[in-house]
Order: sequence, then structure tokens, then C-alpha cells
Amino acid sequence: MGSRAAGAVLFVASILAATVCWGTTAGAGEPRGKPFWLALAKDCAVPEGELAFDLVREAVSFLGSTDPEWRDDVGYGVVASCVYEKRLLTPEERRALVTHLSENLRRRIGGTGGDSVLLRSFSALDLSIFAALENALPALDGDDYRRLVDAALAYLRDERDLRGFEPGVGWIHATAHTGDLLKFLARDSRFTPADQRLLLDGVWAKVTAPGTPVFTHAEDERLGAAVLSVVRRSDFEPSLLDPWLTRFVDLEKQVWSRSPPDPAVLDAAQNARSLLRSLYVLLSLPAATGPTSTGAGEAAAREKVLATLDRIRR
Repeated sequence: MGSRAAGAVLFVASILAATVCWGTTAGAGEPRGKPFWLALAKDCAVPEGELAFDLVREAVSFLGSTDPEWRDDVGYGVVASCVYEKRLLTPEERRALVTHLSENLRRRIGGTGGDSVLLRSFSALDLSIFAALENALPALDGDDYRRLVDAALAYLRDERDLRGFEPGVGWIHATAHTGDLLKFLARDSRFTPADQRLLLDGVWAKVTAPGTPVFTHAEDERLGAAVLSVVRRSDFEPSLLDPWLTRFVDLEKQVWSRSPPDPAVLDAAQNARSLLRSLYVLLSLPAATGPTSTGAGEAAAREKVLATLDRIRR
């Protein structure tokens, strides 16, 4: 066999191996049955002779399933139990999974109304687990972390399927799941001031972009929590909020410059108001989890947000 033919065979073999290893829908592990997987999600008791990494890899193959139990209770639950709670994976195994899940964020991106969003959305949710653990027990080097931040911000920007809940399918919730991922990424010491600005810009663009529906499934709260992580950083500068908050005032003026208002602009303003209100509530509550800030920065942010709410109320 010539070298070119041999190379082609090896390439095909590698693709087949990757497909077996990283399935994207429920199927490969179903012969074990749901009771096995649900029990694993509860306490991650790895059976004798098995490896936690292999089981987690198999569990994430269910993230694109239209069955909410396979997708959420297993695809998310096993990762939460084995990766975060029990911390059974090595740094190398965690990095491999982060790479795979990040690649999932780009699969068939841009489509709406179908099932492809499930894999993307729940991969973002699983990545939030890895990002949360990263703050306590780092496994990613600087380049790995940077790629994950870039992937999260790109996914926030590019996902077009913004459904929250679909009867018969269950939670889709891509915007909320991306907010969860960014919330934990923004708590990392490697999240730079430039990243903080990009997060604010990305959140604003998500809630106000043309064609964005009025969010009705607490997406504003989940995105607000990501902004809160920025505000509670020790390197946060309250002045960073000034140009961002000006956008809320300008948008409100734009809404009422026409009578009747443009429906798309009215929807954008409704999302913006909901986001700002959620952020103010979060800034007013004591920290239940994550970093706690009692410094002047958070107090200044709260006052700036309140002043903006006062300016836009009608």
C-alpha cells in the first residue's frame, strides 16, 4: 500500500475512533439503561473495573438528545457529580473534555427551530461546571483558558436559537446556559479587564440584537449573574459601567421617539430593562456563592445601576 493510501486509511480510522469516543446524541450508552446513569449522576459510584473518565465521556454523548432525562439528568448530572463534586478526573482528562465540549459549541451554529441547539446549549452548561472547578482546582493553562473564554463569548454572540423551553423537548435555554458559563469564567483571576468589557458588550448585544425575542425564562437573571461576577472582581473599575449604562438610556429614548414604537426596538428595550433590574437585585443581595465584595466598587456599581433605572423608568 502506498504512503498516500495508508495515510487515508489512518485518517478514516481516526475519524471513526473519534466518532465512537465522542458520540453527540444518546445511543451508545443506552443499553446500560437509565437507572444506571441516574444512579451515577446521584453519587458517581464508579463500578469496579471502569474508569470515571470513560463514563463521563459516555455521559456527554447524551447532550444532544431530545429526551430531557438523557440530556439533563445524565449528560449534565454525571458531569456535575463526577467532575465537580467527586473531582475524579485528572487535569489531562478535564482538558480533553473542555476541548471537546468547546468544539460542540460550533456544531451547526446559526440554525434555529431544530434539535441541533441542544448539543450546543448543554455543552455550554457542562462547560460551566469545568469553569467553576477551574476556580478551585485549575487544570487549564493560560492558552487553554483563553480559548475557552473566546469560545464562550463567540457562542454568546452567534447562537440564534433562543428558545427557553419547548414542550415535548424540555429546557433548551442556550442564553441562560451561556450566562452560567461566563459567570464562572469571570471569577477566574485570568479574566482580564479587556475580557470584562467584552462580556458587557456581549451581554448587551445578546439582549438587544435585532430579532431577539423578549426573554421569558429568567435569561436576564442568568446574564445578570455573569455581570455580577465582573462587578465583584478585585480589579473591577466602576467607570467601566458608564458607557455600558448609557446604552440603556439611549435605547429607551429611541423607543419613545416614535409613536407607536417600533416593535423590535420595544422588545430590545424590554430585555434591557429586565437585565438591569435583575442586576440591581443581584447587587443588593448578599453573596450566597462565589466571591464576596464589600468594597466601594460594588457599592458604586449598585448606585450607578439604580440611577440608570431611575432615568429610564416611565
